[in-house]
Amino acid sequence: RFEHGTGLARARGAPKMGCLASKELPTNAPAGRGPSALGQELWKSTQDLFNRLDRDRDGRINVYELREGALRELELDTTATECATFIGEFSNDSAMDFPDFLEVMCSGAGTPEQVLLRRFNSVRKKLEYNSEDSCSRAG
Repeated sequence: RFEHGTGLARARGAPKMGCLASKELPTNAPAGRGPSALGQELWKSTQDLFNRLDRDRDGRINVYELREGALRELELDTTATECATFIGEFSNDSAMDFPDFLEVMCSGAGTPEQVLLRRFNSVRKKLEYNSEDSCSRAG
């Protein structure tokens, strides 16, 4: 399995080192606010969103939970295919654990909800492009 964005292989089950996975705090905090405060705030809001999406509290977000959570948290109606593609970009199985989720959050700036929404939009565009591409090849 490859750790996304690094090109480095990592064994299944080995700890993931994302921007927040090691609880390293960002150093780009606004003047007057230490990186510690900004990092802890971001960490907590990311953890809160993960917990709201993980409805069965098993420590993983599956396709059903992600689809239901996108509607509830983002007012975004998604398909099972979009959710499966979303999860597949960050996990090798059918659900995302917290380190996988952190990897999603590290892929953009803004609140965790904003990052999640942008990632869903990216997945939709990717699926639309792939669908158009396969139609043009068939025609």
